[in-house]
Amino acid sequence: MPWRPGEDLRALLELVAPSGCAGCGRAGRRLCPDCLGELRATGPRPWRPTPCPPGFPPTWSGPAYDGALPSLVVAWKEQDRVDLTAALGEVLRAAMTAALEGSPEHRDALGAGRPVAVVPAPSAPASTRARGRSPVRELAVVAAGTRRAVVPALVLARAVADQAGLSAAQRAANLDGAVRVRTGLAGALAGVPCVVVDDVVTTGATLAECARALRRAGAGGVVAATVAATARRGRADPRPDLSRAGEPD
Repeated sequence: MPWRPGEDLRALLELVAPSGCAGCGRAGRRLCPDCLGELRATGPRPWRPTPCPPGFPPTWSGPAYDGALPSLVVAWKEQDRVDLTAALGEVLRAAMTAALEGSPEHRDALGAGRPVAVVPAPSAPASTRARGRSPVRELAVVAAGTRRAVVPALVLARAVADQAGLSAAQRAANLDGAVRVRTGLAGALAGVPCVVVDDVVTTGATLAECARALRRAGAGGVVAATVAATARRGRADPRPDLSRAGEPD
């Protein structure tokens, strides 16, 4: 990635000495106690969208995507605030643990010492190149720790439109058939239970498509875990839709 003197220097200074909390802007803190408390306030909970897309996997999530959470996720994902990965990964780890324990197939596999794959939701190659990093994969590594293997098995098979502003039906159509398992990995995943991880779940279209691709490749049962979950708002709601942070780029 080319060196960008002004932008890269500002990013480095922000990482070493951030100008403010990523959640509320409080000066001198990467993540203030109030915003950290908001991130940790809600334990993992099962989540299901309404309407629910076909094939949506059993999913556990952390807090609601509200309050300080949109600012935190956008700063982490779009503004190179990699210092937030540990805090977000802690929340994702709790959701992932709950998802695994809530599935008999996954629980039995872990108890017997058989593999369970942690699979990050895919990002568009162009977004990964622009950022110089793969945020969701980084998050998956932190959440998985040393006990579980992170398998970046999923890729986008075609270009998809920006999800922001699309209805649930439009998001499902946008992602229909858009995710596939990487060439050569289907055999390694055959019969292996998987947990798909992402930062934010909105309509469930991303997780449903990821689950479809894994099942088609012959993987075992699929569950999912996310840092946060957001409810779809009515069309008359004037607040900005920041749910794009949790969908494929």
